[in-house]
Amino acid sequence: AAGTQVAGWFPAVGAIVGLAGYSLVKGAELIPQVNEVPYVIATLVVVVWALMTRMLHYDGLADVADGYWGSHDRERRLEIMSDSHTGAFGASAVSLIAILLVMSIGSILSAPHQGAILIVPIFSRFAATAAAWLGTPARAAGLGRSVMGRPTPLSALVAASTLVGGFALAWFAYGVPGFVACVFGLWLALGIPHILSLRFGGVTGDVMGASVIITEAMMFAVFALVI
Repeated sequence: AAGTQVAGWFPAVGAIVGLAGYSLVKGAELIPQVNEVPYVIATLVVVVWALMTRMLHYDGLADVADGYWGSHDRERRLEIMSDSHTGAFGASAVSLIAILLVMSIGSILSAPHQGAILIVPIFSRFAATAAAWLGTPARAAGLGRSVMGRPTPLSALVAASTLVGGFALAWFAYGVPGFVACVFGLWLALGIPHILSLRFGGVTGDVMGASVIITEAMMFAVFALVI
């Protein structure tokens, strides 16, 4: 129960991450001519977020990409994910996702409203929560297994309240387009862990991490397109 209760706080952690990024953006606006370099600020936001999370999500993405495309055998895929070395699939996936994040956030920084910086990390972290509560473990032990299981009432309430807050902020900042983008983000958070886990016979910590960063990049791209 303790592990599943921790999973309920992932969206709230996302809110803290989003607030850090938003504070960085607002602080940068105090610098003269900063509006001329939105993609530099976007890169700094992505770097700060990666450092805040010790790059765990990128590590998960690299391992999942190597395992996903590295073998046709389930057990071999799990072995590849456990390997500390990063292959061509992993390096390519991390590079492409980082580029998508920087370009999408840079576009958002040029828009009148920048609330997506606060909103998206909430829903992307819910991808790990969904994987923990709805998935089945691929291994008998590990970081992913330690937070998996049925949610406690408290953890469900915390996660739901944080998501509602994200929807409310999106409605306030963007109206209907923002609300729709959050619905899409929620769908991503529920769907991506399931799709990835099919390849590995269940959820691992790497699957959770990859699901977070993929959801985040795709949701930022949607916001960049609709606002």
